[in-house]
Amino acid sequence: MNRLIVPILMLLVCFISACLPTSKQYTELETYIFDSADSQSILIEVGHGEVVILESEDDRVKVGGQVLFADEMDYQVSSTEKQISIKAHVNRNNPPDISLRVEVHVPKELLVKVESDSASVFVQNYQGNLEIASTSGNITIEEVIGEMTLRSNRGNISVRKSSGMISIVGNYGTLNVYNVHGETAVSTIMGNVVFDGLIQEDDVVRLETDHGTVSVTLKRDSALSFQVRSTSGDVTCMLPDISSSTRSCDGKIGAGDGALKIRTVSGAVTLQLTP
Repeated sequence: MNRLIVPILMLLVCFISACLPTSKQYTELETYIFDSADSQSILIEVGHGEVVILESEDDRVKVGGQVLFADEMDYQVSSTEKQISIKAHVNRNNPPDISLRVEVHVPKELLVKVESDSASVFVQNYQGNLEIASTSGNITIEEVIGEMTLRSNRGNISVRKSSGMISIVGNYGTLNVYNVHGETAVSTIMGNVVFDGLIQEDDVVRLETDHGTVSVTLKRDSALSFQVRSTSGDVTCMLPDISSSTRSCDGKIGAGDGALKIRTVSGAVTLQLTP
């Protein structure tokens, strides 16, 4: 009996070891550094994985990152008089979510364009213009100043503590906007829209969805005029001294210097002040 126990234990150990996930071994991508005076914009094309854009500490563009399957990827970085081009693609079916991470440090005032399939895009502490388009990846923007055009067909988009001219377009994902200032336009077909923040002088906010919901929470020191319309969705305006119907809501808070317009087809709308 004892003679059988040892081989069985050895087989169990081998089986368990084979089933345990192996640690991921990432390879550093080759680093590229460019003088920003040589280019007017940056184009980043990443199929899957993650793109991180941060503001550079000097006037140079720095490109780097990590990849999980170094022998199965295409990585090309080039520069012309008008544009720095970054292309990174993992040639593998159904790669892990973070099989590739591209990190780009960008000086102020450059135009940054990102095109992706399912890669998530994260931009933080940047002053300049952004154009980001994704099929299904999530887009996250934090503390950015400039013109922003953000599109994701099936991914979620989140913008926090940013200002400028902000355009957010989706189809199915949730579009979240927190504490933004300037001109903000959010539009989707099936997705939900969430707005939370302060609207005051010179702030113009337009929120539209056909079949998703719109949820707006305004800070109590907001000053704006607002108009809410829905074709067949329920409208709930939980504001003091405001008259509303089940399909519309109009009014003014404070001096009314800012503006808020909400439109849905069948989506429900909720408008309230912070507790």
